[in-house]
Amino acid sequence: MIKQLDQKDKKILKELENNCRQSSTQIAKKVGLSKDAVNYRIKNLEKEKIINGYYAVLNITKLGFITYKLMITFQNTNINIEKGIISYLQKSPHVGWLVSCDGNYNLMVVTWVKNELVFNNFLVDFLKRYGKYIKQRDVLVIIENHSSRKAYLFGEKSNSEQDVFYGNERESIIDEKEWKTLQLFSNNARTSLYEIANKLNLTGEAMAHRIKQLQKRNIIQALRPIINTHLLGYQYHNILFKLKRFDNIEKIFYFFKHHPNIIYFVKYLGSYDLGIDLEVKNAEQLREILQDIKNKFSDDIESYSSVLVYQEHKLSYLPNKKD
Repeated sequence: MIKQLDQKDKKILKELENNCRQSSTQIAKKVGLSKDAVNYRIKNLEKEKIINGYYAVLNITKLGFITYKLMITFQNTNINIEKGIISYLQKSPHVGWLVSCDGNYNLMVVTWVKNELVFNNFLVDFLKRYGKYIKQRDVLVIIENHSSRKAYLFGEKSNSEQDVFYGNERESIIDEKEWKTLQLFSNNARTSLYEIANKLNLTGEAMAHRIKQLQKRNIIQALRPIINTHLLGYQYHNILFKLKRFDNIEKIFYFFKHHPNIIYFVKYLGSYDLGIDLEVKNAEQLREILQDIKNKFSDDIESYSSVLVYQEHKLSYLPNKKD
């Protein structure tokens, strides 16, 4: 059943997208409601599973990690076998994003590892267990990853906000206390700082200072809600592009950045060169967007592959430090 949002709910979601750590009082002033009304609406959005949590977008490169994307097509499986594969990957400390799809691939897995040897060990262990169920597997290295707000959800025609970006950056030194802070904070970004501080034997003020320093160093890049847009009637698609020319990528990325429906755009090393994640109302809207991209960049794009993402099993920006 598709759920409907009124304008006040959309405004609240927009403020949470901008910074999910804003207090109810801060949000109330911006959306024209009382603090109690904002609290009620946020709790209702959580109860309705429209908001499924809050997370910190971390700069993986600055944490010293490489991003690999593994794309899998199944063979000779059933529901129980696929559930077992998904459960195994969910538990892996290397897996940050895991989704089920329809199209050329049935499963997409994003991993964050320290080096290619760690990824190879992860992949070999996985294939030893489940290789007989894998018809096709493709691996991409994510060279750049750009994350944008869900501008379309708020009726915006263009995404004018600065995108969140990682790639081609030097590793930043993270001490043990900072790492523990990220562990407690990254997958529950709206939790009380005092609650986190108590677990680390710090004051709330000291914890707030630590978070601000991590933001200043561009390690914590954004603080966002996990919005279940499927319940709002939107489809999630991952598009993979092969290029025939490579001297126009900045112009292509400029288009991607400002499109209200594109929430991620990436540069790959491997069998594909660029990719986008976008959310649309239906197949017709997807077709219109892809046709627009092809028309604008026909001299650059050779071909593309489209995958429908229908279930997200895991989203976490914090890899395993022990890699």
